[in-house]
Amino acid sequence: MRSISFDFDSSDLEKSLKIASRQFPASAEIVLKKESRNIAKDLKGRVDSEAKGHHYAGQGATHKPLAKSFRQGKVMRSGSKVTVAVTTTAPHYHLYEEGHAMITHKSKDGTHGLRQVGEVKGKKTVAKYMSQRADHAELIGQELLQEILKEAGFDS
Repeated sequence: MRSISFDFDSSDLEKSLKIASRQFPASAEIVLKKESRNIAKDLKGRVDSEAKGHHYAGQGATHKPLAKSFRQGKVMRSGSKVTVAVTTTAPHYHLYEEGHAMITHKSKDGTHGLRQVGEVKGKKTVAKYMSQRADHAELIGQELLQEILKEAGFDS
């Protein structure tokens, strides 16, 4: 009876895995920053098309139009978890997204002001977009793995 034997030196693999595990936080940050920039860009286009002009900051306003307010947020780390948020600088974002009461500035007789005359429904643009974007989680994971492998010297 013959047997076939082979030797396997795992030192190179172990070395590469150590490099990959040390590289993970930096690789995750690179991938998540790229993803958050893409989300901010996509939200700009969606808000532009869905708001139909109602999000414009107006003449003399001190803030930008809502569509131009989305930005990549800071990278936050908590243990092994890395998070990058997409933020908005628009103070009226919550009104657009969640809705608000419609208020008059004067009553019909001109003597009183501020009465509710209706309700403006929230557009939920960001909420709808993020629920659709959740389908991309697997692709983001694959991109992160490719980045880690590249940094560890396993790029193909």
